[in-house]
Amino acid sequence: MAARRDEAPARPPRRAPVPYPAHWEADIALRDGTAAHLRPILPSDAQALQRFHMAQSEQSRYFRFFAPMPELSPRDLERFTVVDHRDREALIVLHGDEIIAVGRYDRVEPTEAEVAFNVSDHYQGKGLGSVLLEHLAAAAREVGIHTFIAEVLPQNHRMISVFTDAGFDIRRSFDDGVVAVEFAIDPTARSEAVRAEREHRAEARAMERMLTPASVLVVGVSASRDSVGGRILRALESSGYDGLVHVVTRDAFEVGGRRAYSRISEVPGPVDMAVLALRAVDAVDAISQCAAIGVGSLVIPSEGFADIGEDGARLQRELVARARRHGMRLLGPAAFGFLRTGERPINVSLSPRLPRPGSTALAGQSSALAAMILAGADARGVGVAEFVGSGNRADVSINDCLQRWDEDPAVSVIGLALESMGNPRKFTRLARRVTRTKPVVVLRPPGLTGTAPPGHEVRTSALPRRALDQVLASAGVVPTRSVDHLADVLEMLDREGVPPGTRVGLIANNPALGASLRGAADDFGLEVAAENRAVPLREDPRLILRAFTRMAAPGGVDVVVLGILDPLTADLADLLRQLATVADGSAVALVVCVVSDPERYEALRAQVREDHVLPPLHTTPALAMRAAAGAIAHVRRPLADDAEPAERADVDREGARARVRALLEACDDPARGLELDTAQARALLAAYGLDLLDSRVVEDEEQALAAASELGYPVALKSTDPLLAHRADLGGVRLDIPDAVQLRHAHAAMRRELGFSSAPLLVQPMAPTGVAVVVRSQEDPSLGPVVSFSLAGDAADLLGDVAYDIPPFTEAGAARLVARPATAVKLDGNRGLPAVDRAALAETVIRVGLMAEDLPELETLELYPVVVSVHGAALVGARIHLATAPNRTDGARRALLDPDELGGGAGGRARMAT
Repeated sequence: MAARRDEAPARPPRRAPVPYPAHWEADIALRDGTAAHLRPILPSDAQALQRFHMAQSEQSRYFRFFAPMPELSPRDLERFTVVDHRDREALIVLHGDEIIAVGRYDRVEPTEAEVAFNVSDHYQGKGLGSVLLEHLAAAAREVGIHTFIAEVLPQNHRMISVFTDAGFDIRRSFDDGVVAVEFAIDPTARSEAVRAEREHRAEARAMERMLTPASVLVVGVSASRDSVGGRILRALESSGYDGLVHVVTRDAFEVGGRRAYSRISEVPGPVDMAVLALRAVDAVDAISQCAAIGVGSLVIPSEGFADIGEDGARLQRELVARARRHGMRLLGPAAFGFLRTGERPINVSLSPRLPRPGSTALAGQSSALAAMILAGADARGVGVAEFVGSGNRADVSINDCLQRWDEDPAVSVIGLALESMGNPRKFTRLARRVTRTKPVVVLRPPGLTGTAPPGHEVRTSALPRRALDQVLASAGVVPTRSVDHLADVLEMLDREGVPPGTRVGLIANNPALGASLRGAADDFGLEVAAENRAVPLREDPRLILRAFTRMAAPGGVDVVVLGILDPLTADLADLLRQLATVADGSAVALVVCVVSDPERYEALRAQVREDHVLPPLHTTPALAMRAAAGAIAHVRRPLADDAEPAERADVDREGARARVRALLEACDDPARGLELDTAQARALLAAYGLDLLDSRVVEDEEQALAAASELGYPVALKSTDPLLAHRADLGGVRLDIPDAVQLRHAHAAMRRELGFSSAPLLVQPMAPTGVAVVVRSQEDPSLGPVVSFSLAGDAADLLGDVAYDIPPFTEAGAARLVARPATAVKLDGNRGLPAVDRAALAETVIRVGLMAEDLPELETLELYPVVVSVHGAALVGARIHLATAPNRTDGARRALLDPDELGGGAGGRARMAT
């Protein structure tokens, strides 16, 4: 493919060279589910580029250069491989050591560049052109280029499609037999949607290739019955897998009547999947051998990688780098494996048998937790469609699983155990989409903080645990706190389906039990629409059935929680079966609490496990209500987040970006950053329509009087010392100063009482009376930009009454953030005070979110206080700290998760993660 003439465009004068942009390197997923490595070109790539060029067809070379060019001259090779990473850039895609695609831009105007692509004939149709365009556009934006132009021959349909399908606003014209293309490369809603959809298809396809292999190679089967390789081989054979199975072992000539090979190279290929049950070092060495026989995917159950420390972490990075170099995707290391039930079952895991078939998909990380959630679901008779235990998730992650299960008709419920998150921002984006159509139930084990479990390399978060919990909840997932909690909610959804609504009905055959049900419902915040707490059961079990039938009538309730104090005479299994029939006919979900003799309860529980028609069964009202609350939580999913993010036409993004760039360029240490003064902060906020209340910093009493005269009384006098600002209790603030006399007294008193601080004072007009709140934004290494909201004061911070979410916000999403803290009730007025302007406060949140999303250099922003009055919100104080933009996860480039992003791995590479 080609997109330009072979001409050297006019360029600006040469400047000092830019260091090699390692953060532009990325491992990418192709449309067919394979992987490849993308990086900026180097002078040492000249011979590889020549081989790539000469291997192309005559047509491809003509499309690229508009002329026959069977070989690149030494001058061309130098020009194409020596770039300055600013005005000229070329990105290459590698499979192994060979170049399979090239994309480049050459700056022709200060903000405009000419772009060109060339994709190997053998790799066309795999989406390489669109991926290169995305990465080139992201790189170009970093150096101030905002428009791409290209010239394409009319018959080069593939190249034209790359541009027209990218989601940008393309302008085309035809002149002198050439199609001229021009488009702005700043992301648009459509280009982001196109990027996300292509990413979804590529990652879903990669998981399909991995989980549905037609042939499997197990390497490392030893004579020991307890060996990992032997266990996986037995699980595979007993699962009913009907594909080819190959075995490599040095212990025998045959294994279970199956021929055994002594070397990987002896196995007839190609092979869809290889299980490398080897020592860590041997597993790394085996990858090249697997590539030679055409292995497509890898499962690594071996430990001894990042779980043992830095030496193992380096080995893990090398493992991933080698796999990606050969286009392979990798599950593990330390992976529990995967299994699938249904028509084409397979078990490539450490689980000795398949669970009951069904429509629930499960995924975990560490082998221990993965085994626990699988066992918990199996113990309750939950039907499992697929299960993935990703281990250290060095490559394939739970995000990849979500991509596959999103549109899989065989999956109706998803259960996940998350011990760490390599890219929580992407997870929330995917979860928000998936939860539109199916529940996603998530366990984050208690006690996990920013420190990841052994083997999990992640960017650490500076935010409290509750911040990520709130972000996940806003994405629509159902949170759980233990394996049993997760399994109970999954059982409820698996057996009863998603309830049609949130109205709860309570039935009990004992008043005390009924009261316990009501208390549990109140604890979980459920809406009780009907109650019948004293239905006799001992005399006639049919009375319970009648009460349930009446409550389940149309227009009544959506979920019924039934409490039974076992009279020890009734056939409870038969009663539950009759209740289930009524529930199924009325589309009402049913969950039952039975208080009984332990042996009698266990016998009933065993029947429930075997008979999937029966409703979920629990021992206490709290457990039954917890399961019901989990199912209802999905119904309550914040649908407003499906709306488009709010935009504001008066935002000056380009002006703000230019201002930030100028401030950091003038800064002595951009990496350490710059604290903006009041004037700088006011100007940057103004670009986003945020008006900071006017103020004057004063050095003495006379300056204070002059400032107050200019601003108008009444005024506030404040210390600019960060420890004293806003702290009236420490003497750092004097309010409602009505005139010059009182200002003199206040100034003298503050200087006397705050003698320990030499910081100047600040004079500011009084804001209207209202409620003081705080709006903050923080660029988190893991989550990216995070906006928080709380009422002002120590109590909110000390009690953790702070709401968090990630921008950009929808209109309703901003309103929900403002309403989330418990103390937000103060905004509605109390003790005779009027309600304040929540809409104005939500508007502030939206604009702060836009600012945080647009400016990754915005390390911290604090609007403190924002005084919300009956009409409007006044921004009284602001602190802004800028720093060099971080390499955000889930950025504008499609790339695969790689621990190299955490500080460099094999080859010192740094990558973006998804």
